[in-house]
Amino acid sequence: MAQALGVRLLDAEGMDLPDGGGQLGRLDRIDAGGIDPRIAECKIIGATDVRNPLCGPKGASLMYGPQKGATPETARELDSALKKYATIIQRDLKKSVADIEGAGSAGGLGAGLLAFLGAELLPGFEVVADAIGFRKRIRGASVIVTGEGRLDEQTGYGKTVSGIISMAGAANVPVIVIPGALGPGWEGLQTYVRTIEPVIGAVLSEEHAMVNPARSLTATVQRTLTGWQG
Repeated sequence: MAQALGVRLLDAEGMDLPDGGGQLGRLDRIDAGGIDPRIAECKIIGATDVRNPLCGPKGASLMYGPQKGATPETARELDSALKKYATIIQRDLKKSVADIEGAGSAGGLGAGLLAFLGAELLPGFEVVADAIGFRKRIRGASVIVTGEGRLDEQTGYGKTVSGIISMAGAANVPVIVIPGALGPGWEGLQTYVRTIEPVIGAVLSEEHAMVNPARSLTATVQRTLTGWQG
């Protein structure tokens, strides 16, 4: 994104870095002199899907890298590269991005929005909820049914499900969560919802659920709502 807008990310020889997050480990200097001047005329809001910082155990690489297929070694390499990136941003642009909430969203794009565009980062769910009048729409609802591919610790870092749970709780509306599967850390959300019923679980194995995902999801929703009483 930064390079597309005119920023140069340079190595020790003054050469532009090639694509790839790992290449940021070779970053030596940032030249932002060529950035598109129209950026200064814009107010930019970054609607982030998670609150994670850029680096560290809860950062973009170590928290989400394995989910995207990165090996532990690759995730550590990427985290080290992002730390280098944050250090150079601090030195050359005088902006601190490493520990800002949302800086680790979209693989670190949140940090880029802060550093190069002067953006304000806001929770994406809240931006969308305000745009569609979500708080008003749920008033008086009997129940809200929501879900995601996998319910786990990451859900609590600002993903849509956690936003719905929070707003529904404030409106005293019960929530049923139907995820595809459960992952480590999902138990922390039990306190805030009425029912959590994964598609892959006691009734359907992963093998059977994936034969016909649409039918499996429909059956899980029907079974859950049939057994639910407001």
